Amino acid sequence: MPPILGCSEAHRRTMRHVSAAALNDAEVLIIGPTGVGKELYARQVHEESKHRSGSFVAVNCGALPTELFENELFGHVAGAFTGARPRQPGLVQQAEHGTLFLDEIDSLHLANQVKLLRLIQEREYRPLGDTRTRKADLRIIAATNADLTEQALAGRFRQDLFFRLRVIPINVPPLRERRDDIRPLLQHFLDRYSEQYRCSPVDLTADAYSRLENYTWPGNVRELENCARYLLCTQAGKTIGPDQLPLLSAHIPADPQGVPAPSQPAPTQLPSTGSFNVAKREVVRAFERRFLEEALARHDGNVSAAARSAGKHRRAFFELMRRNGLTEN
Repeated sequence: MPPILGCSEAHRRTMRHVSAAALNDAEVLIIGPTGVGKELYARQVHEESKHRSGSFVAVNCGALPTELFENELFGHVAGAFTGARPRQPGLVQQAEHGTLFLDEIDSLHLANQVKLLRLIQEREYRPLGDTRTRKADLRIIAATNADLTEQALAGRFRQDLFFRLRVIPINVPPLRERRDDIRPLLQHFLDRYSEQYRCSPVDLTADAYSRLENYTWPGNVRELENCARYLLCTQAGKTIGPDQLPLLSAHIPADPQGVPAPSQPAPTQLPSTGSFNVAKREVVRAFERRFLEEALARHDGNVSAAARSAGKHRRAFFELMRRNGLTEN
């Protein structure tokens, strides 16, 4: 696995946390916005740990159907249910002696959070239809772009699971907070895709680099990678000025700090309850519902498009809709 590129102090700090986490088997929770490459950091923990000889098994929790979670994770034995094939190992067994990476852990249904909790606590599980409990020798790393503290306070994420996962938190900062990494990352992507696409390289003017370094990067490193791919596909062999960059700054206004300015919702009426946690939960629920309704309205009820604009997988977005009493038209 190639090293994760970066020269900023924020990057070096994150990598120090990665190296410290790799020294033990404690659970790791990687936190960061969409597009920062959380799986890359999880793989780096795996590669630096004693589990490097085992498999790194990545699971997108947002893509796991709720009713199939147990079968996918723990597998089943022959005859466990109607139509069950001969014994099928689950993802836990595939990750034996290695690392199980649970991405988008915030989208996991509450009922399945209980099942995952036992695996983390006891390092044991039972395949569907089996009478024996099996031991699991693996490392567990989870990742999220959500605020799990808020989710736990709102009752949408189990607090006991949150604290089990958050033994070693690793915060991956957005690209706008590590601007010194933009040039080396861009050059890496340009070299990589120039070779892959078998096309001539591109050069950037000083003004183009200046615009890149002052852009807010709402899509983070993934957006920077796509920028490099776009330039090589459409401007191969040319010198790129700022006007040729496929950035969103012309469409997303920025505030004076350089952060895209979100639409301003109407002030929220605070609940009159005396309980802080209950009041906070109600405010969060009201915000979520309004956010979902506005996202759906902007995209004429298209759930997939609304999910993409919110930086969520469709299944995770639909789960939020369900929790907030919204249905797909």
